[in-house]
Amino acid sequence: MKLKFTYHRWFILTVALLFATACTERVDIELDSTYQRLVVEGAVTTDSVRHHVQLSITSDYFSNKPSPRVQNALVELTFEEETIQLIENGAIPGWYETSYAFRGVPGTTYVLDISQLDVNQDGEEEIYHASSTMPGGSELESIELRYYKTPVLSGYSVFMYAYNPVDQRDWFGFKLIKNNDVLTDSLTKYSILSDDLFDTGYFPGMPVGFLSDDNPREAVHAGDTVTLEMDCIEEAYYNFVTEAQLEIAGNYPLFSGPPANVISNIDNGAQGIFAAYSIQRISVIVD
Repeated sequence: MKLKFTYHRWFILTVALLFATACTERVDIELDSTYQRLVVEGAVTTDSVRHHVQLSITSDYFSNKPSPRVQNALVELTFEEETIQLIENGAIPGWYETSYAFRGVPGTTYVLDISQLDVNQDGEEEIYHASSTMPGGSELESIELRYYKTPVLSGYSVFMYAYNPVDQRDWFGFKLIKNNDVLTDSLTKYSILSDDLFDTGYFPGMPVGFLSDDNPREAVHAGDTVTLEMDCIEEAYYNFVTEAQLEIAGNYPLFSGPPANVISNIDNGAQGIFAAYSIQRISVIVD
């Protein structure tokens, strides 16, 4: 009986060592290069600004270099029977912007055309196309800051009150700004929401952000101004952000599906997004 028990322990120890060795074995994965694709990032909003489009080219996963920027392309924006050519910024490669500032109009369709470039270097000119219709109709009513303190976390939660037409489906994006500092300065921090959660035509205090006391940029003090920006976006932009955030964060559990290209509304095999969305902002001063 004692011999059987000793053998049993020895067997378990041997199996554990084998698994430990297998888990620490180095595996080299060869990632082949693929053909280059155009990457587009651009938007038209209701802000009175010179709207821009940024063009770059995909690069290999282990290139460890910034993505090459696309220069000398022809970028045109068409809306309401008017076509304007975007001007390339001489100080920022791959950055194309309108020659004057204007406000986008909800309900208007904006069409983007990109030409005079050969991304895959096959000697033939390529043409890319995208379009986006600017949503509107929702109304940001107010925001409220509520302070929470727990043994592990403390700070202000930002709650939104807004009206939303019941006869249309909408999608939203949210940014937080403190004293003109945009805290939502990356795609991973951009909060998005579908109105599928509420079909009553009203958002009754929806939490849309948190300002942590432990983060110096976010920590709120008396006299600070906190601003919520609500973007009314299209479903294509909502899906793009959702998939991009999933790919950035990584898939769990370990044996989930493999990574894939994020959905894009640019045709001809390009990646990225071109969006038209309306913006509303409301601010409160902390007392």
